[in-house]
Amino acid sequence: MDSQILIFIFAIIMFISVIAFGYIPLSLDLSSNRLKQLTAIGAGVLIGSAFLVIIPEALELFEAHEEDEDKITGSVALVILEFENGDINANEAIEEIEELVGGHDAHEGDDHEGDDESSKDTISESILHVIEEVEDGEINATAGLQEIEDLVTATSHASHDEAHVNFTNIGLAILVGFVLMLLLEVFGLPHAVHHDEDKDLLGLSATLGLVVHAAADGLAVGASVSSSTETGLIVFLAIMIHKGPAAFGLSSFLKHIKLEESKSRFYLVLFALSSPIFAILTFFIFKDTSLATDDNIGLALLFSAGTFIYVATVDVLPEVHSHDHDNDPPVWFVIAGMIVVFLTTLIGHGH
Repeated sequence: MDSQILIFIFAIIMFISVIAFGYIPLSLDLSSNRLKQLTAIGAGVLIGSAFLVIIPEALELFEAHEEDEDKITGSVALVILEFENGDINANEAIEEIEELVGGHDAHEGDDHEGDDESSKDTISESILHVIEEVEDGEINATAGLQEIEDLVTATSHASHDEAHVNFTNIGLAILVGFVLMLLLEVFGLPHAVHHDEDKDLLGLSATLGLVVHAAADGLAVGASVSSSTETGLIVFLAIMIHKGPAAFGLSSFLKHIKLEESKSRFYLVLFALSSPIFAILTFFIFKDTSLATDDNIGLALLFSAGTFIYVATVDVLPEVHSHDHDNDPPVWFVIAGMIVVFLTTLIGHGH
């Protein structure tokens, strides 16, 4: 499927799912105690989504990127070793390497899929470029193998250097998402003090926090689809696992604090529009650049997780604990929300 069509389909699905899940608590006539329980479950869903869905998915993207590079460089190095041992000649080695990195199909794909794939300079593309020079007679097969060997060696050294950077960036990206919410609070994002007269501020604070998170989700989806449709589908499925429950949790929270129904519906629509708009914008911005890499998509997801953690711990959980709970301690419902996310990940683990 064409990536441009796919990004619009993803945007529509995200919008509809948020509206559908978010409308459920607003349409139900629930007691105050039941709303508190739903709000606590919603907080658990937010925290569980950050730690059980978003962060693991980001780590998988980092790992997949490194594994792909390692597989290619390892296989190519074995072919070069065969040539050096005299088992095959230079032309046979070039043919084997071409098959390993995609062959003639990849050459044709470069001409016809330029709009769908980012122009990132991968090891496969670099090797294919050398092979093209050999096939065009610009260099001989032996010189081409030497260039390919240099590329493989350089890539192996670079991957070891980047590994330390990636591990550092994992925590940093989460922290940046959390700190951004703190800065928004300092520079204008209303932060409620959890008193009855501050319910409007509390509702707006929680909503804007989730809107920022949803924007980061949209950025991750848009960038991943611009990178490849396969990566885009994986990221989209990971985000959809928590998108509906997050909308349910937000609406439950807004109803729990007795926010006007018209404002609650407006906040829900605002949250629903954020991811689709940012996904579409990011796709068209990133599709012809080298920014849509697995590493950058993973960092966007980690940033998103940081905003989730902020909203759950700073806005929602304090409100859950601000009331007396004689019979049902809210902590059990928070844990129940986390368990729901965990069970959802088990069901969807096959993606």
